[in-house]
Amino acid sequence: MELRKTPAITPDNLEQLAPNAEAVIAGIDAPPRLAARLRELGFLPGALLRVLRVGPAFIVQIGQSRLALRRSDAAAIRLVP
Repeated sequence: MELRKTPAITPDNLEQLAPNAEAVIAGIDAPPRLAARLRELGFLPGALLRVLRVGPAFIVQIGQSRLALRRSDAAAIRLVP
């Protein structure tokens, strides 16, 4: 059985998540070209993601894919409250 810590405050975007946290994507607030590229990589509304590592870049997992994102790009990914 896996125990998960639930934050007291629901984060608004991916940049606010801690390592090992999971969230559902609500949408992307980014310029059209970046938003399209993130959607191509799997950052779609309703997709579940997990933060694997936080630092200058975020390492996240969506399904079986692991991706690195700049902090500024992570801030553009909105999460379901």
